[in-house]
Amino acid sequence: MKLKFRDEGKLLSFQAETVDVHFLKRQWVTCGSSFVYIFIIGTILTILAFGLFLNIFNCQSRSTFPLVTNEVSDGNQNYRVVCYYVIPSNNSRTRPLPPDAVDPYFCSHIIIGFAGVQNGTIQPQQDSYLEIYKKIIAYKKFNPSLKVMLSVEDMSAYGEFSRVVSSQMYRTKFIVNTVKFLTETGFDGLDLDWEFPSWPDGDLIQVSNYSLLISELRNYVNKEAKHLLLSAAVAAPDLIIQQSYEVGELAKYLDFVNIMCYDYHMYSQFIPVTGPNAPLYPRPQEQGYFRTLNTDWSATQWVNLGMPPGKINVGIPTYGHSFRLLNEDNNGWNAPASGFGEIGDGGFITYPDACGFIQIPKTTHYFDDTCQVPYAFNGPEWISYENTLSVSLKAYYIKDRHFGGAMIYSLNTDDFYGECGDQKFPLTREVNYVLTQHVKEFH
Repeated sequence: MKLKFRDEGKLLSFQAETVDVHFLKRQWVTCGSSFVYIFIIGTILTILAFGLFLNIFNCQSRSTFPLVTNEVSDGNQNYRVVCYYVIPSNNSRTRPLPPDAVDPYFCSHIIIGFAGVQNGTIQPQQDSYLEIYKKIIAYKKFNPSLKVMLSVEDMSAYGEFSRVVSSQMYRTKFIVNTVKFLTETGFDGLDLDWEFPSWPDGDLIQVSNYSLLISELRNYVNKEAKHLLLSAAVAAPDLIIQQSYEVGELAKYLDFVNIMCYDYHMYSQFIPVTGPNAPLYPRPQEQGYFRTLNTDWSATQWVNLGMPPGKINVGIPTYGHSFRLLNEDNNGWNAPASGFGEIGDGGFITYPDACGFIQIPKTTHYFDDTCQVPYAFNGPEWISYENTLSVSLKAYYIKDRHFGGAMIYSLNTDDFYGECGDQKFPLTREVNYVLTQHVKEFH
């Protein structure tokens, strides 16, 4: 494997800022010094010694890796680490993650996906899912601060959610049934994953009715089940944001939103070129709409439209995309592609897929200093993915901008068996680690 850094065609070395620690030089008091000086210095040394003792005591009482509470803290702000746990279905393109392989300490919230809606009521996709729900909820015995939520999915503007929001009667039916199901099962909240209201046709009434559903859901929860949290998975592209949501209304009633800051670039016959799955920033060459296809732009746009930063969880993927190059010698960004790569499933690759690929002897691996994400290629095979460096930079970005936290999608596509190294869930672990640190190594 060749490891290089690339910025607009140039090879650069990655330089992290370092912190120099200077110790005070000892100042000795001579015999000719006055008693006052000796007394003052002695008092200061006594105070310092006592403080050092307390510091050592406190350090010894801390674990080397902080257990996640409901929100992790860096000393100035608490951060959420919201992790999706996906029960595989025919269209989820993810690998099964056994419930007993889940680590309950890296996430403040685990959102189980996905339930559906049938006849206006919430429905697990299979009866066997109820046992999986129970096993994940049981992790709260090990980490009492862990919150476990259920995500309800609809992948069309014309599906079951469109019926649910269409009238007061259907909205009430859904709300009452859902709150009853969540409380009886032991969940801590509901996540709405509607992709997407009013998209692509632009039905303004449906957008308004979606806001009504959320406001009525909040009012009912406040009366009947105040402990329940409410969140929504929301779009990152500008066209969908503007058309699908009344952001100010969502901000009033949701506890937080999970911005899906990924899938900015994947192979399609309409745009058959390579690109980063989840760039943090745009490249200088990108103009117009393409300049909005990055995490920073999406998160900033949600703030500009009225969502408080503290209610925003910035999405961080643990998966990537594969492409098949038309010309092996044209292997950077925007390289022409003929289809999905052979690695992964339909162009989707897990982190173990990616780390296995870059360990192949002739694979070349670049890290782009502008987008702050890696990519790799070997012959016609080309992948965009995340590694521990890129997810840590996104986590530092969350801290710098004082967002509410990170959303990990998903635990299933992280390395939950430790296939890539000696640690399980390395990407989720890295995000958690950064958000619990008091000192920032990168800026």
